[in-house]
Amino acid sequence: MENQKALKISSSSFLLLFIIFYACKDVKIDIQEGVSNSKKINYLEANFDSIYNIKNYSSIQNWVNYFELSEFIEQLNSNDFSSLIDNKKFLLRFFRGVKFSIPDVINRPEIKSRLTVIETDFMRYESMLSSYEIDSVIKTKIVKKINNSFSNLNFQIDKLIEKQEINLDQ
Repeated sequence: MENQKALKISSSSFLLLFIIFYACKDVKIDIQEGVSNSKKINYLEANFDSIYNIKNYSSIQNWVNYFELSEFIEQLNSNDFSSLIDNKKFLLRFFRGVKFSIPDVINRPEIKSRLTVIETDFMRYESMLSSYEIDSVIKTKIVKKINNSFSNLNFQIDKLIEKQEINLDQ
């Protein structure tokens, strides 16, 4: 009787393991097919128009480095990487200048931290471009990440200005 119970449990366990193994194998195949399809993305067809733009330019109108950063990002969006390749020292100096030239109105830790994120994204991208050939899918992901980081900076600038205007009205 105990042998029959043990046999039923072991055969049920074996069947369950077989089903789980077979199901995992199917998922792995689906994932691999998805990866091969994603490599067909054309860099030029990617949409980079989703950058959040600052609504209140009066607070940054004299911040020249911000507009230079915006131009760098536009170059990336137009598939022009010439300003990045083998320019690590320039980028380090540039971002140092951006951080030291932040207008007093928005010179806050939250702005500096967002600039640091953008700097890190740029440095990572420069390193990848200078070290080896990367495919368009990876380029697209990194450029979208830089655009997202820049949008976050712009959004934070707007929120700081709004907060200051609210405090002045009270």
